[in-house]
Amino acid sequence: MTATPPNRWDERYDHERFFYGEEPNAFLALQLPALPPGRALFLAEGEGRNAVYAARLGHRVLAVDSSAVGRRKALDLARRQGVTLDYRCADVLADDWSTDPWTGQPWDAVVLCFAHLAPEDAVVMNARVAACLAPGGHLLLNSFSKAQFGRTSGGPPRLDWLHDLDVLRGQFPGVVFDHAVEREVELGEGVGHRGRAMVIEMVGRRG
Repeated sequence: MTATPPNRWDERYDHERFFYGEEPNAFLALQLPALPPGRALFLAEGEGRNAVYAARLGHRVLAVDSSAVGRRKALDLARRQGVTLDYRCADVLADDWSTDPWTGQPWDAVVLCFAHLAPEDAVVMNARVAACLAPGGHLLLNSFSKAQFGRTSGGPPRLDWLHDLDVLRGQFPGVVFDHAVEREVELGEGVGHRGRAMVIEMVGRRG
C-alpha cells in the first residue's frame, strides 16, 4: 500500500501562528467593503484570513482549499471573530465549486488571493472562475507578477508559476476589468509575505 504523500500546505500551516497572519490582504481589505454582501467564493484560501474578513462584512462565504490544517485554523479564526463560514477541504482543480451550494446560483464574487498554480492548471481554473460568476458578479484577484521572481518576500520560486498581467486579462472570458495593475507594494502578512514585492491587482465584473 502506497503511503499518502504529506500535504505541504498542512506542514506549512501546522503552527500556532498564522503563516500569512490573521488580517486580510491589504488589497482585499480595500476592495471587499465596496461590494454589496452576497455569495462569495474564496479559492486556495489557506488559513482563512480573507474569507473570515468577508464574512464579517456580511458575505455568505465558501472557502475551498486542500489543507485540513488550514480549514481547522480558518474555522477557529471565524469563531473567535464571531462569524461563520463554510470551508470545503478539496482540490480546487478537481472539486465542483461552480455554484453556491446553498442556493444553486452562480457566485456574486470570487476571490483569488495568491492562488498560484502550474500554468496549464491556472488556465483551466481561471476559465471556470469566469464561468461561475453571476451576471454583474465581481472577480477580485491579487497575485505575484513575474517581476517578483528572485525576491524573498513571497511567492513560488518558479518563474512559470508567477503571473503576467496581459496574460491574466485573457484568461477570464466574459469578465471586464475595471482595475488591473502591476505594482510594487510593501507586504507585512505574517512570516510568509514580508518585504517589497511585485504584485498584480485586478477587479473585474462579469458582463
